[in-house]
Amino acid sequence: MFLCCDLGGTNADWAVYDTRSKELLLRTKMALQDYDDFYEMLDHFLSRVTQLSPELKIRSATVACAGRVDEGSARLTNVEGWALRNEMVSGILGDHGHSPRVNLINDFEALSLGASAMLSSDQKTDALEIHGRFKKSPPRVGERRRTRSLICGPGTGLGVACLIEGETSEESMQVVSSEGGHHSFAPESIDQQRFHNFFSKSSSKTSYEDALSKQGLKNIYNFYRREDYSSEMNFSILARDIVSLAESGKDQAAADSVSLFCEILANFCGNLALTFNIDKTIFLWGDVLLKLNPDLLKSRFKQHYPDRCMHSDRIQDVPVVLIRNEDIPLHGCAIKSGYGTI
Repeated sequence: MFLCCDLGGTNADWAVYDTRSKELLLRTKMALQDYDDFYEMLDHFLSRVTQLSPELKIRSATVACAGRVDEGSARLTNVEGWALRNEMVSGILGDHGHSPRVNLINDFEALSLGASAMLSSDQKTDALEIHGRFKKSPPRVGERRRTRSLICGPGTGLGVACLIEGETSEESMQVVSSEGGHHSFAPESIDQQRFHNFFSKSSSKTSYEDALSKQGLKNIYNFYRREDYSSEMNFSILARDIVSLAESGKDQAAADSVSLFCEILANFCGNLALTFNIDKTIFLWGDVLLKLNPDLLKSRFKQHYPDRCMHSDRIQDVPVVLIRNEDIPLHGCAIKSGYGTI
């Protein structure tokens, strides 16, 4: 049995992976705000495991963290004071009667590993094509093998990772995690420039995360409310409520915000495709994107994703896919724990 945890900036998704049935057991989602630190949350989950399955023994644990991971320690980027160390996690597991090895990895490494397994799996893929055609089948004789994929996820923050598959099935796969979401924001349209100028009044630097995240959507919404509709800014509104208002047709500032959000995301993915020399797939991830109108997302990508200074034709051939299977990161944790496939 493997313990799997996808530790984000708002919630943590927990499960125990059964290596025999290849199923996720005891699936639980916990809000970070309900706990003082990760260790209290871990203790709570393990107590639940003991209560429901007293004979269950965990032999490997992987925690995917939304933050920087260095040599057995991790710190969440957007949650102050939340830090993890291998020995502390291992100690708590030992207190509950388990004796596993512990892996701390970046959350987008887990997502990348899960996405790679999804690419090679014969199971039905729960994914939505946003741009181009998503192809799972192996290359035909004489067809070039494509090996580089990108994972991009606007959520509490903006996660970015590059997945590099081996030239042959025997070669190992590499995941290059990054802080690409903190690239300085480069406007590509008049409204993007206006947003940049507006946001720069209160911040010396503007990053892509300041636009492409839950907070980023709120930043764009308040920009439109103040600049175009002479309304008071609303800092308490949630990102999902902005999307709902846009869909209702009752708030033009919300509709404008969602449209610009999708446009910037398309630009950003096009730039990253060039940065990492992506040739296989761009995977999009995040609950904000799942709530968007897919037709709007598709139209913005069609117009703005391949429109680069050079090599637009190359980007045009790289499909963009929205992952809708919430189990993918946990399967990635299971792969890191040593199982290998989903």
